[in-house]
Amino acid sequence: MDSTAKADSTELAEYAAMLRRRWWVVVAGALLGLAVAGAGLVLLPKSYVSTAIVQVTATDPEVPKSNGGKNDFSLETEAQRLRSTEVTSLVQKRIGATDSPLALGRRVQVTVPPNSSVLVIEWAASSSAKARAGAQAFAEAYLQNRNQKAVQRLQSQAAVLERQINDVRTKLTTAGATQRRVLTAQINAFSNKLTDLQVAAANVDGGEIITSASPPAGPSSPDPVKFLPSGLAGGLLLGIILAIMYDRFDRRVRVAGDVERVLDLPVLLSIPQRRGKEELGLLPARSRSGQNFHELAHELTATLGHGNHVILVTGAAPGPGSSIVSVNLAAALARTGSNVLLVCANLQSPLAADLLGLHRGAGLSELLLSRVELRDVVRRNHALPSLATITPGADVDLAAEMLQREQMARLIGSLREKARFTVVEAPSTELGADAQALADLSDAALIVVETPRTKYAQIRDGVRRIHRMGAAVLGAVVLPKQDEIAVTTPAPSLPREPRDMPPRRRDGSAGSGAQLPAPLPQTPPGAKEPRRAAASHAARDSGPRRDPLSGEGDQPRPRKHARPAAPDSGPLDDQDKPNDKTITLSKVNLDAFVPPEDPGSPAADTLTDKTAHKVNRPRPPENGA
Repeated sequence: MDSTAKADSTELAEYAAMLRRRWWVVVAGALLGLAVAGAGLVLLPKSYVSTAIVQVTATDPEVPKSNGGKNDFSLETEAQRLRSTEVTSLVQKRIGATDSPLALGRRVQVTVPPNSSVLVIEWAASSSAKARAGAQAFAEAYLQNRNQKAVQRLQSQAAVLERQINDVRTKLTTAGATQRRVLTAQINAFSNKLTDLQVAAANVDGGEIITSASPPAGPSSPDPVKFLPSGLAGGLLLGIILAIMYDRFDRRVRVAGDVERVLDLPVLLSIPQRRGKEELGLLPARSRSGQNFHELAHELTATLGHGNHVILVTGAAPGPGSSIVSVNLAAALARTGSNVLLVCANLQSPLAADLLGLHRGAGLSELLLSRVELRDVVRRNHALPSLATITPGADVDLAAEMLQREQMARLIGSLREKARFTVVEAPSTELGADAQALADLSDAALIVVETPRTKYAQIRDGVRRIHRMGAAVLGAVVLPKQDEIAVTTPAPSLPREPRDMPPRRRDGSAGSGAQLPAPLPQTPPGAKEPRRAAASHAARDSGPRRDPLSGEGDQPRPRKHARPAAPDSGPLDDQDKPNDKTITLSKVNLDAFVPPEDPGSPAADTLTDKTAHKVNRPRPPENGA
């Protein structure tokens, strides 16, 4: 199949999909057409038609004999004679019509069947009786007028013969014997012809009515057999036109093809709308949609190339779509064996953490507010060992403005050196400048489009804002609109901290607002140190070691898209000065991530798209807590 045929088939498929989306407009148009046709049947005046058929014959009996049996008249001419003023005047007198003779002539319908000598006369009126009277009156008036004309013609011929006979008789009185015989013969011939004309005039027959007009059984107009199908066809056509116009003026994205057609933005992944209400979550790896995310992960890996990369995932319109896409993209990248870090920078939505079955405790908010260390907010899940997650945190209101400050830039720069892929879930580009600020720290961006929630203008503005920050928008991910209530999990296992209270430590106790978490309790002399505490102390005391995400030591390795260091601009502002309460992110050791055997993470065999929403259960208290 050539490209032209493919384009035509694609266009037809788009129109078919558009009609399926706007089927109610087409149905409304069809019903409107039927309603108009029904109203016409009721409101339009009824018209009754009666028919009379007249056979036309020659008025001169000698003409067919002399013409070989052919008549000396034309039926088309006779049809025009039937509409003449002489005939319509007779009709006006017969039916007592108020219309003029010319108007009556325009109303009557006369047809001439081929290869016949008849005239079919049709007369329409507001009642069946008037219709019959009019058709019959036209037939009788036409024959009367035709016979009168024939008689007048014969009488005029007879008068000419009588004058000739009188002239011959005058000559006969003065003629000789021989001449008298000739004149006598002429008189006899003229007399015989005159007699024939007189007989023909007395027996003139211009035709006959072979079918008299009869009252019609019902009205001929409006005809339900014609009106209703015509109204339905016209309504369908109107509905299709209105559906196309409505779809063209609709500013919301309905299908993935609209993104490419209207905005010329490539669609990297499209999850179709299935029958019924489908709730998306953390998709199984072997499901169809899960495999689609795997294809997207491979495309991103091939497009971005070697090195460590930061991928921004943001929605063109507010909604849970960006959380769903970022979680599944991070999971797909992690399943390829790469070290992946998911940063939930959409602070107002804990959906990503809920889908992974993680705590809603301290997270990115507390990290940006310098209340905790990185090791206290990075969490793992047994089902995805190579995926680490930084949840939004608890005190999101205070940390909302920190996304656009230098602390976030230093955090992303540090995480870039540790993970092969850092997936940043950002708020919608329509909600503020957070997505723009995060785009400045990213190498590439994906725009999430929820149909039919997202508008074309929102996508266009989001792409323009990200492009201005220098990040490449690789394309769009299109998925059906998700109900945020349907995909969120029950209440978090850890209570949300008030704004004026510091977040709780991992042992459940309350901490100070600006201090780092308290050190682990000391093991009494002679007692065996718990494995978790021993691992934590080893992570702090053993010095440089291999990082579980990057596979290398603490020394940063060069990256392809490294950003230049900011020039020395003199003294720092108060909020940018490092102190004993500020985390030095460049020296963060990600070995302090929560180990895979964290009992707070769900088992791998329970993490599916159906059960991932239900695994948010409280972490059991540690020994000695």
